[in-house]
Amino acid sequence: MSRVLSLRSVLEVTLCLLVVSLLCAPSAFGHAALLSSTPAPGQRVEVPPSQITLNFSEPLIGRLTGATLHDSTAGREIAASAATNNRHEVVITPASPLPRGAYRVSWRTVSTDDGHALEGSFSFGVQSAAVGKATVQSDPLARLGWLRAIVRAAMYIALLLFCGGVFLAALRPRWLVPDSLLTSGVSHSELSSASARQRSLIADSGLFAAGLAVAAALVEAATAADSLAPSQLSAFFLSSLAGVARIAVVVFVLVALWLVRRNARIAAVAAVCALGAVVVSGHANSATPRGLAIVVDWIHLGAGAVWFAGVCLLLLVWGAAMAKGGRPLRTAIAREVLPGLGAIALPAFILLVGAGAVRAVLELGSLSQLWTTSYGIVLIVKIALVCAIAVLAWRHAGRLGPRLAGPNSEAVSASNEATHWRFMRYEAVLAVGVLLMAALLSVFPLPPRQADRATAAQGSASACDPACPLPIATSDQLNVAAQGGSQVVAGWIRRTSSGLQATVRIIDSKGAAAKNPIEVPAATKLTNCGVGCYRLSTLTLSETLRVRVSQDGRWYDAVLPARWEPLSQGPARSLLARAQSTMRAVDSIQEAESVSSGPGQNARVDYRLLAPDRLAWRTDLGIASITVGDRQFIRGPDQPWSETPTPGGVPFRTRSWFRWTPYARTVAILSRHLVAGRERVELALADPATPVWALLSVDSSSGRVITESLVAPARFIVHRYSDFNKPLNISIPQTTTP
Repeated sequence: MSRVLSLRSVLEVTLCLLVVSLLCAPSAFGHAALLSSTPAPGQRVEVPPSQITLNFSEPLIGRLTGATLHDSTAGREIAASAATNNRHEVVITPASPLPRGAYRVSWRTVSTDDGHALEGSFSFGVQSAAVGKATVQSDPLARLGWLRAIVRAAMYIALLLFCGGVFLAALRPRWLVPDSLLTSGVSHSELSSASARQRSLIADSGLFAAGLAVAAALVEAATAADSLAPSQLSAFFLSSLAGVARIAVVVFVLVALWLVRRNARIAAVAAVCALGAVVVSGHANSATPRGLAIVVDWIHLGAGAVWFAGVCLLLLVWGAAMAKGGRPLRTAIAREVLPGLGAIALPAFILLVGAGAVRAVLELGSLSQLWTTSYGIVLIVKIALVCAIAVLAWRHAGRLGPRLAGPNSEAVSASNEATHWRFMRYEAVLAVGVLLMAALLSVFPLPPRQADRATAAQGSASACDPACPLPIATSDQLNVAAQGGSQVVAGWIRRTSSGLQATVRIIDSKGAAAKNPIEVPAATKLTNCGVGCYRLSTLTLSETLRVRVSQDGRWYDAVLPARWEPLSQGPARSLLARAQSTMRAVDSIQEAESVSSGPGQNARVDYRLLAPDRLAWRTDLGIASITVGDRQFIRGPDQPWSETPTPGGVPFRTRSWFRWTPYARTVAILSRHLVAGRERVELALADPATPVWALLSVDSSSGRVITESLVAPARFIVHRYSDFNKPLNISIPQTTTP
């Protein structure tokens, strides 16, 4: 009972620490990401710049950092030189003055803080609008990422087994092969063989850890330096603390390996230093505050090593012997070895979970990042594996183990005893899965908190001019728009644990940034970020965000959806593709269109479509048209039909009428609800480059689009679709005017 109470107390303390860390999580910034540039990302300049200056978040390894300048239209590289300046800057000097046009800067950095490489790009225009959006590398498997993950996972397995074995040898040298086993019928030769296996496993894992640490360092050097040339390797390993730390991992492992049979306690000190070197060479060395991140990561690795080595060594040292020795030997192991393992593994596991929780907070920044980012999804898998381990441990160590070690162990059934040892093996296998997830997380270019800050730094200039491009929404943002008078009110909305955070852009009928003032009733903070650009936050997680826009002395409300399904990008794209295919396959359909360009400017058009090539429409002013293939006829009110050329001379096809996927740069599921017993799914589409935004209501069972609301500069359109596949007649008019 006291043991259960102790575990409960420790869990409560860990939970309290996690809550405090969530409330007080500091900001972190990993890798050398672009903070600002001159010209700014997306900026239009009238005078060709003689130099392009890039300012980064961390000091750079000059020989491994570079930047190139490209013509965005032609795609060719512009002759220019690039040099680092003041350790945080890269200066690009074009060989000749830049002519009018759009340009893209591609940069690549290697930070002296963590030695990790990062790539990105941004655009600017000379007497012209910029083309394209700013980017930051986000694919963890790019640039040999898959190889780095595999090698690092193998290194983690060997290193934690070795370091944990050294720690246990120093703290409890006889826990695995206690002399008390002799009184349980275990022979001296069996104890000697087990001791030899233990020493051999620790030595072999140390050799593997050293070799894999060398391999991991070389793979990371090749990724960062694009070469294994001596000069590049020297720059990678000797120009930063992180590079030296990669060498130190190998050195400390070899020192610990040499000392482990001579003086286990000094060897443990070397093993602690080896784990510390791993931490310094990773993400923690570039986090803020650095000291807290390093200490937490160090504790995380140390506790993980003790727990992982304890479980694995017991199974590897005694597994084959227990299979041969039968139940008497297994009972002896349960009585004499398992209590020692519990005293080691339980506190280590709890410390591992607590440190891991704090580490996750430092990397994620907000709880929603856990399910809205690829990094968070991998972390969820890791957390799920840890939870599964906890359940298995509770079952075999908390319930079955004490019964096997107790005086009435003979009363435990053979099936329960087999379950106990099987669950221990499962625990070790799941632990390997945790290390695989940890290795995959380590090769992500940026954790979510840093990625968002890097994207934000590139995606907006400090004073956004009318030519500033509209950004693509990040993975945890919803990009939607609504009508506000004659203006488009576009929002990039993020849901956090405390409320909404949003950037709002006001766009006039010509697609330029509008100077109309706005009000946001729910906003607790509203700041200007340039012409027609506002940033705001609220303290409520409401379903919608209401933005009021002033125009010609009147205020107009634009209501933006502010709730959506997390991780819905994939399912939303699948449903959109299915809906577009379904609509293109209909035999006939009717469409009612309401069009507005602003207050008091409304029109209605009714369309009828008959596959494969017939279209008829009529406006509320009496203008009508009929198109059949490559022939088009039109007439005004009380006028005869006349034949006119089809637009562009292209024959009409009903399949071409429905086009949504080209404008779905981002897509999300807003909601699901029932209408007459059938599920309707609301989809939000956005293409800021056009720009155009759309909301679709899709019948999920049939794939049919029921309504569509479209927002674009000077165009606010609502489409309602009906009479699917009902009999319809569209024929060439009988009377025509040549």
